[in-house]
Amino acid sequence: MAIYHLNCGTLSPRYARMHTLLYCLLVETSAGPVLVDTGLGAQDYERPALMVRAFETLMRAPGDVQETAVQQVQRLGYAPEQVEHIVLTHLHLDHAGGLADFPHAQVHVWQREYEAAMHHRGWLGRLSYQAAQWAHGPRWVLHDSPVERWYDFDALAVLPGITPRILLVPLPGHTPGHCGVAIQTERGWLFHCGDAASPTHPATDAYARPDKRYPLHWLPATPARWFFGRQAPRLQALAREHGDEVTVITGHDYEHWRELRGGAG
Repeated sequence: MAIYHLNCGTLSPRYARMHTLLYCLLVETSAGPVLVDTGLGAQDYERPALMVRAFETLMRAPGDVQETAVQQVQRLGYAPEQVEHIVLTHLHLDHAGGLADFPHAQVHVWQREYEAAMHHRGWLGRLSYQAAQWAHGPRWVLHDSPVERWYDFDALAVLPGITPRILLVPLPGHTPGHCGVAIQTERGWLFHCGDAASPTHPATDAYARPDKRYPLHWLPATPARWFFGRQAPRLQALAREHGDEVTVITGHDYEHWRELRGGAG
């Protein structure tokens, strides 16, 4: 079984002088291919809602439909209908835009995040959650109370009994119901922590390798640490104490994507 590392939306925001992406995963499992996050979808390029168009302009997204998850799934040899399960870190427009391209799939999300998206308040919620992206009526699978411990975190099992194991790991802060997604591989755990940490945050492997220099196109560490800071101490501790067992990637982690995009077993 393999894990495919997908760029589901190239981003080059001029204001940050960086090059990044919408980092999604396609996981081969005993229950078929499982998608982790979806990036932007076909409708986001062909018929974008106002806020999606604003996001694409601000982030200088090239608008390449070939980068959508559905196109990449097909290039990997799967029909879209074979993706029967999607696991979301959260429902922000740049992570859930591709849901409509897999209308038959069951969409696994923490119940707290579902409720936050469906009943969002304030201007930030109106900007970040776009109901048009799930207007097709996804087959929601809402996960409630954590049922086990994963290192120092609570966790919820997704599709118990499948291999490899997939866990939703609540990391509230970026959104009320934000989660990481932990996948057990033969070489340890791959932990997609969504937007709980930035590409330059010490929760990445750079924390465990202090001699490693950040590329110039990455965001400065201090502002990124401030913006994503609520879970920072716990993620730092995870990388420091279990870095030999857990590879931490983030939702916009360009360097890890470049290293791993060939696929990981």
